[in-house]
Amino acid sequence: MGDNGWIPVADVAPELVLMADQLRSLAANGLNFTEDPYQIERFHTVMAIAARLTGLVHPELSGQIEQRFLADLDFKTPLAVVDTAVFDPSGRMLLIQRADNHCWAMPGGACEVGETPALGAAREVLEETGYTVQIDRFLGLFDSTHAGGQTSRHLYHILFAGSPGDTPPASPSTANEILDLGWFTPSQIAELTLSLGHGPRIRHALAWQMQPDLPPFFD
Repeated sequence: MGDNGWIPVADVAPELVLMADQLRSLAANGLNFTEDPYQIERFHTVMAIAARLTGLVHPELSGQIEQRFLADLDFKTPLAVVDTAVFDPSGRMLLIQRADNHCWAMPGGACEVGETPALGAAREVLEETGYTVQIDRFLGLFDSTHAGGQTSRHLYHILFAGSPGDTPPASPSTANEILDLGWFTPSQIAELTLSLGHGPRIRHALAWQMQPDLPPFFD
């Protein structure tokens, strides 16, 4: 800490760079998925803040950073997403019914900048179901182009197994995206209409539950 009580920029440079990257990701995603002129203006403001933060760490680039960010809004690479097969002590799997297609799926979603896949998986379960879970096992990496999904983005689905904690479930923070949720046995799951692409991952998770030494899947 400096003589005036302020922390030198060099001491917090990694945190500043991470914050800038998170803001840049938020702005780029927003600019790619909105046509609202007011939202576009806001996301450009967020991008400018990200550039200013980066400039604190790299002052030699401060005049170029925002232009570089705006020139690279959509880097073409598969998007990392996570799914979690949450099993209760009796072996039932936690599934959600999606509001967009009324089909059933494991809780999951896109990883956020700055979090590990396991943290992202636990966060998505909490947001979509209200359950706090322990991520117990990596089950596989599934390529969406091989799984029958119809998303417009090329996805890498990172599949985990998890178990619910002792804390009673809270109210899901993304309740508007979920019609229902429940715990299902394998025979009950066979009667459900599953969201496109989820079938292979759910079947692999159920197979792992029956055979815990099953190796992780990958395409």
